[in-house]
Amino acid sequence: MRKRLTASAVAAVASIALLGASGQAFAGSQADTKPAAPSKLTVAAYKAWLKKTPGAAATLKAFSRLPAAKQTAFVGYLQNPKVYKAFTVSHDGDIPKSGKKTVRYNKDVTFTSSTTSTARTVKKVTTVSLSTTATERVFDIPVTTVSTQLAYQTNRDVMTGKGTKVGHKGTNFNAAFAITPSASSAEPEANMLDGRTTWTATPKFKTVGTKPVKKLQVITGLGAHSWNAQLINIGG
Repeated sequence: MRKRLTASAVAAVASIALLGASGQAFAGSQADTKPAAPSKLTVAAYKAWLKKTPGAAATLKAFSRLPAAKQTAFVGYLQNPKVYKAFTVSHDGDIPKSGKKTVRYNKDVTFTSSTTSTARTVKKVTTVSLSTTATERVFDIPVTTVSTQLAYQTNRDVMTGKGTKVGHKGTNFNAAFAITPSASSAEPEANMLDGRTTWTATPKFKTVGTKPVKKLQVITGLGAHSWNAQLINIGG
């Protein structure tokens, strides 16, 4: 996908979900999608949530080191739906090079997309592997990270339709939202291939509202010569 998105899913090839009891950040406390009581996320409640969330020890340590005023501002950003809605980023690059782009929401919040690409050729068949990762940071502390991976084969820069794999992974240390991924899918168009994952953020506090926010993450390979990565809002 260079300037637009393809219309429909052609194949859901594979997915990697981090929703089990494996200690990943989408487990356990991410399951509750109902507005919580009390209605507002507080500093104390956030610290308590981090303590019981698998994989959140480093986040808790970094958050606890912030001055009190910044801790208050931090949880304010977490439960501000405008901030999460603004979490979008896109960039392009050449295969087999990597790329990175950072979008600054304000002086405290940034959104970064990092994409890696490799190409290995054996007897004229090139296996391309792409991975794009988008991260929201508050005071340079990672809050939410989502990633989609795609692999495929080309012969003399022409898609063969073979060796296709797609998956996703991620971590969420924003207590104001429960974030869940869809199954990832691979969608071909001409000599391009999209790897797609939809990430749905469901509010857990009344301060965030009641309407889920859906984001589509796409990593596109254009033959064996270039890639495009996007994280965009979809739906209302």
